[in-house]
Amino acid sequence: MTSLLKLRRNISTRFSIVRESEDQGIAMIMVMGMIIVLSLLLAATFSYAQAVEPQAKRDSTWNAALAAAQAGVDDYVAKLNANDNYWQSIDCTNVALRGPNAGTNNCSWTSGTAVGWQNVSADDATAGQFHYDVDSSVINSQGAVRLTSTGKVGGSSRTIQVLVSRGGSTDFLYYTDFEDADPSNTAVYPTGAPNADCGSTGPAAAKYWWNGRTSTDSCVEIQFVTGDTLDGKVHFNDTPLINGTTSFLQGYETSTTSCKNTPYAVTNCKRGTGTPNLNGNKATYADPLSLPDNATNFTSYPGCQYTGDTRIKFNADGTMTVWSTRSAGTNTSNDGSTCGTFTGTSSVTVPVPTDKTIYVKNWTSAAKCTTGQVGDGLPVAGDVNVDNSTFFCGNGNVYIEGTVKGRVSIAAQNNVVVTGDLLIDGVTAGATPSGTSVTGLVAGNSVVVDHPVKCTATSGSTCTTYANIDTTGTNRYIYASIQTLQRSFWVQSYDKGAQLGTLNVYGSIAQKWRGIVGTGSTTGYLKNYRYDSRLRFQAPPYFPQWTNAVWAGRTTGEIKPAY
Repeated sequence: MTSLLKLRRNISTRFSIVRESEDQGIAMIMVMGMIIVLSLLLAATFSYAQAVEPQAKRDSTWNAALAAAQAGVDDYVAKLNANDNYWQSIDCTNVALRGPNAGTNNCSWTSGTAVGWQNVSADDATAGQFHYDVDSSVINSQGAVRLTSTGKVGGSSRTIQVLVSRGGSTDFLYYTDFEDADPSNTAVYPTGAPNADCGSTGPAAAKYWWNGRTSTDSCVEIQFVTGDTLDGKVHFNDTPLINGTTSFLQGYETSTTSCKNTPYAVTNCKRGTGTPNLNGNKATYADPLSLPDNATNFTSYPGCQYTGDTRIKFNADGTMTVWSTRSAGTNTSNDGSTCGTFTGTSSVTVPVPTDKTIYVKNWTSAAKCTTGQVGDGLPVAGDVNVDNSTFFCGNGNVYIEGTVKGRVSIAAQNNVVVTGDLLIDGVTAGATPSGTSVTGLVAGNSVVVDHPVKCTATSGSTCTTYANIDTTGTNRYIYASIQTLQRSFWVQSYDKGAQLGTLNVYGSIAQKWRGIVGTGSTTGYLKNYRYDSRLRFQAPPYFPQWTNAVWAGRTTGEIKPAY
């Protein structure tokens, strides 16, 4: 029995030794396997790092090259803001301009000249370099300089193209300098504006509401009312008078100093009892912006030039039919454009001078128009507006309507008068502006919406009742950028006759003084003004720009590397 017990213990002991030996062997195998796997992973990681390092470097220099190209844009814009005329000639001291594409220059640079590179960091070429080429050929037709800037870092090179401009009234749907009535408006000031604060002696002495104009000055203050809608950026140098729920769908900005106050309150940015609908936006403060007084500059711009009262109807095929009796015997083009030769009262049909201008200047004298004298039946019989001396024949007034196909600015030394719908090619009335056709209207005095009325009742020699002559239409559509350099955008006889409907402007409006288009729901028009978003990227040809704006990049796009 004892022997059997010893034998069992010996067997158990041997099995235990064998199991421990087996466990130790398996553990060793597992450890070795893990070492091998980790070694393989480490080797793979090291190999991957070696493989991607060049790509990572390329990614880094690729991004840095774009930053260098942008540094070139910033450099050129800074030079423009230091010298407003920098774009007009080639600066031989600017290394970044040197090269085969510098254009006409006095630097002895030719098509064989090596490209010049400016370091982003003055003493470190490895931090990046830039070179840029300047195309100023579109400065007048598009209001911008086309800058092509190339940046390079290491072996990477990237090029961006930017339109650089100073900006102008086309940045806004609606701009006014003074929010009181035009001092030359004889309907509100029959004997002239009462004092200098209202502009009786000109804009230099006129005051804004926020800097001293008050109700005791007896200026006629123009208001926004319920039913008016402005869908776009709006800028007032003055303080707007709001006595209704006018809709400013993108808010507005004003140079009213109290608008800087904190906490924000819209009441600090307006006057009047109304509460504007700002569509979730705010009224904000902005520094004043200044319009130029340079209508006569259009005499030197390419395109067509007519004299005295001129009638133009734009045709959908890209032509225009023109009546201009005072232009007989004159040179109607200063650059070879086909603008027509006039004899008597006959009309001519010529191509629209696209990417150019149409300018109408004063004749030597002016007198009240007779019925149909302007051409195409204008003025109409019985229209009392012929008594207003600003519309006398011989003045530099242009009367326009129709569908414009092309890019053109129509300017007048006196007034631009819109006699019907003014549309653009491919866009029906009320539709969003699109396509390539763009129209600018620039007036030395006013841009006016034609509204013929007749007298239907008198008391002695005074007319007491007026009626609309044209009763066939109520709404008016104008697709254009409008700029009045001295006066206003307004409606003839806005206070006479029956309610007209809605004045729809798709584009932009800029005026020196507030023009009047109606008296609420009684006479004239309500306003529906909507911004043409294409104006963010282009202005009509030779359109005036702000006198106190800064240069900045308006659009940017990357193109194939130039170098």
